[in-house]
Amino acid sequence: MTATDAEQLVSAPAARPRTARRDRPAGSHDTIQRYALPAILVILVVLCIAFIPEFRSPMLYVSMINGQSTLLLLALAATIVLRIGEFDLSIPQIMVGSAAIVAVLSASGVPAPVAGVLAVALGIVVGIVNGILVVVVGVGSFVTTLGTFTALAGFAYFVTGSQVITGVPAAFVDLARTPILGFPSISWIAWLLTAILWVVYERTPLGRYMLFIGGNVNAARLAGIRVRAIRLGSFIAAGALGGIIGVLFSGYLGAIDPSVGSQFMLQPFAAAFLGATAISIGRFNALGTVIALYTLTVGITALQIVGAQTWVSNVFYGLALIGAVTAARVIAIRATKRAAK
Repeated sequence: MTATDAEQLVSAPAARPRTARRDRPAGSHDTIQRYALPAILVILVVLCIAFIPEFRSPMLYVSMINGQSTLLLLALAATIVLRIGEFDLSIPQIMVGSAAIVAVLSASGVPAPVAGVLAVALGIVVGIVNGILVVVVGVGSFVTTLGTFTALAGFAYFVTGSQVITGVPAAFVDLARTPILGFPSISWIAWLLTAILWVVYERTPLGRYMLFIGGNVNAARLAGIRVRAIRLGSFIAAGALGGIIGVLFSGYLGAIDPSVGSQFMLQPFAAAFLGATAISIGRFNALGTVIALYTLTVGITALQIVGAQTWVSNVFYGLALIGAVTAARVIAIRATKRAAK
């Protein structure tokens, strides 16, 4: 089997039987599944507008979008490794560690470009370590990246002296906060990353190879795909992206608190898994992730406006993650059964 054959196998679910009558129900069912989450988002917004006056203000939507830009970047970064069938839990803490490097080095008089490069370098190094341990040594990705997450948490405390560091250079602040058509540049960067990942996932052989590897590593290897290189490259790309997000994060906040890493661990994965139930069913994809995150954001914002306690958001995200993983699993089982018929 060649790599071309592998592409055809990955694309096979899109092929339809020639019998039109039997195809229509399946096709309509697939369409409902693909667009159910966007429909839920629209319905949720309409209901909020009808019953919650605050949702009638355009500024609320601008605030929600801007406030979720960092989470969107993290969720998109998470899909890179999730697409190959692995986890990278360290991405949020890479962000915090890189932001800590930016703040501390800048406060020490290091030029902003040098501090930014070193911050991204941290992400690349962590990505290489994760990739070697998982791909070469064979350690489970969940355990490996949870370990690096914990180690990076300690690193952030060490670098900052367990203190909130302020004085991020104006160059990074401008990079993240410069308004463009009413939205800060970090929001536009998140949308740009969405477009880039959509092209990679849906329109390039690499995206199909990643999907094939995530489905069956051994089959992908037999098909001639460079499995090890793609898996290792995915961890490195996710780590580098985590470093870049850290630079943006430091500029957007103008300071860094070493304790915030754990606050960003759950939401990106909830959005990524929920996004796999939309647009490209059963596949981690960029557009689905965006829609999922904004759906969760609207729900959380509505709860907060009506007076829900702050702990409700954690419960909401936790239940959303459980529901999303369950839904993705059910969809995968159904797809397997349908392909076997």
